[in-house]
Amino acid sequence: MSATEQKINHAIADWVGDIVALESHVEEAMDRQLKLTSKNAEVTAAIKHFHDTVRGSKQRAVAYQGEVGTTAGNPVIKVGTNLLGKAAGLIDMVRRDSVAKSLRDDYTAYNLLAISYTMLHTTAMAMEDGETQAFAEKGLRTYAKLVQEVNHLIPLAVVEDLKDNSDQPLRNTNVVDGCRKLIDSVWKSTSK
Repeated sequence: MSATEQKINHAIADWVGDIVALESHVEEAMDRQLKLTSKNAEVTAAIKHFHDTVRGSKQRAVAYQGEVGTTAGNPVIKVGTNLLGKAAGLIDMVRRDSVAKSLRDDYTAYNLLAISYTMLHTTAMAMEDGETQAFAEKGLRTYAKLVQEVNHLIPLAVVEDLKDNSDQPLRNTNVVDGCRKLIDSVWKSTSK
């Protein structure tokens, strides 16, 4: 292997290691979310689906890391990822948030993973590593889809949480479809 190929391999392995660390932290938070309950079957099924999708993506990343190898990694990114994971875990342990607030946190984590896969894809494309480009594109598609699924689910989760809180009287519980249409419209109209 040439010196250039070694440098490329090291850079790719470093990025993949960061993805594995991020996905591991998100999976830990998702494991705890399996304990969340909702009176709505769609919300409960979505929480399980999100968990299983994250777990599958993490397993795929770990397998790919086995192919590209590991590095000592970027210490700044590793510390930041570690802090992110610990903060998310601490928040999950301390507060008893609603399903909607948990989904909001998932949305943030999924966007972080989507941009991380975007950065890996860009790196792989610039370094002409087609296999890593394909790996990163699949990860990006996974998390972009999860973000859109949370966008679609959040109006239902918010209404369900509000129904359970007598301090927040609802005048209209039939707003979910209207909210979903607006969300879809806004994302579509701002996609350029």
